[in-house]
Amino acid sequence: MADKHELRTLPIVLVKGLIVVGLAFLMAFGLNSAMQSFLDDEVAVVQAAAERAAKIEAALAAAENEAQAKRLEAELAVKKAEQYEEFYQKYKTRHCYHYYGQFYEMFDNMYNADTIFIGTSHAAHGVNPLYFEEVMPEKSWFNFALNGSNPKYYLDWWKVFIESGYPLPETIVYCVDWFMCDDGWLWRRIDFDTNPDCPVDIMRKIKAAEKRKAAVDSHNAKVEGETVTEEVKNEETKETPEKVNWFDLDEATTYLFSRIPIIYSRDRIPEMIEYYKNGGEFEMPEEEIDLDALTTLDEEAPLPEVPVYKHAHQADQDNNITSSYYKGYIPWERGFSGGTVHQGCNDREDQWKAFEKLLDIFVENDIHVIFVEAPEFIRGRRTDKMEPNNARIQEVADRYGITFYNYNEELAGDINASPANFSDWGHMNTKGSTEFSKLLAGDLKEYFDNLEN
Repeated sequence: MADKHELRTLPIVLVKGLIVVGLAFLMAFGLNSAMQSFLDDEVAVVQAAAERAAKIEAALAAAENEAQAKRLEAELAVKKAEQYEEFYQKYKTRHCYHYYGQFYEMFDNMYNADTIFIGTSHAAHGVNPLYFEEVMPEKSWFNFALNGSNPKYYLDWWKVFIESGYPLPETIVYCVDWFMCDDGWLWRRIDFDTNPDCPVDIMRKIKAAEKRKAAVDSHNAKVEGETVTEEVKNEETKETPEKVNWFDLDEATTYLFSRIPIIYSRDRIPEMIEYYKNGGEFEMPEEEIDLDALTTLDEEAPLPEVPVYKHAHQADQDNNITSSYYKGYIPWERGFSGGTVHQGCNDREDQWKAFEKLLDIFVENDIHVIFVEAPEFIRGRRTDKMEPNNARIQEVADRYGITFYNYNEELAGDINASPANFSDWGHMNTKGSTEFSKLLAGDLKEYFDNLEN
């Protein structure tokens, strides 16, 4: 039985415990608010640059003559370049920067590519649009391939693609892999890109801010001098609340942890600390654009040149070279001695079905499709699944009338033979991807030329 002293001290212990819990809560709340403010300010800088480009884009749509349109087109190209540079500078330190760059292009439509690549990391690190532009400048190119992506992922990706408003491409070069239906190996899910502070979420915030501003500007134009109501300000951001089963511990925990900034962005705490050490404010883009000055300049005045930004070498912890990112392509460099591994592959039938469902969507949208399997260092892996799976891809290609360029079987060559072209048996390095991009560009040029004849 507890003595009187213990009973007297019990309330004191409880009070101290509550104080400790309260202080911990306040500290966590403060850190959470600090992280949210840091993330919001980061997005605001990119948004400010986007608004500058959007303003010129709107003026271009209302251009009064050809000379005015020509000048505004040139100014828009400059502002788009500045906008992208702001985005790069804010997100270049993120792991696998190309995830951010690819969704940025999707939502911002900088290049409006008519020919796009999709596929796994073998394509993301292996296909450089630069060399396709050199051979076929009449087409525009972008590499939307993403690490770990499987067919079911691309079914969800396509919904985001449509949501973004990106123009439907004329041609999709689908960089298939013999292992693409192993979703234990190819792990990507759409929520890796749509969760808070992930690429799609960031771009949705930027586009939502643009819509809010457009709604406010439209309201102000109709009712000049009146104060904009909160309903108008929030008109474009109403969302249907997500339904959560709070009795499911796993679902509830996942939901909460994906909504708490200090948890889901914990890897960015050092950047947040540095941000506040430097005053807690990002440098915003230059002053407001004077459209009247732009549209009344002498027609003979020289047009502005699009700036070319040079970036100091930068690589993330996985050796993705952020500074060499180009239209979806990003080099991956790692020392490779050419050793051999035994590589299994656990195919899933639902992934094969998703593969064909994706092709059906492309057919419904009159999109031309080409299959390409990127080179691997063939001596670097032993597997009994490559040949039967490639045969199955070929059978699908035949049924859909798709041309299949397989650079690991009938089109294998010098690239496949040298470990100097690879960072491991499946991923080409800068040297290998450059050689392959030039080879594929030549083959696709011949392919497109034959289509026209």
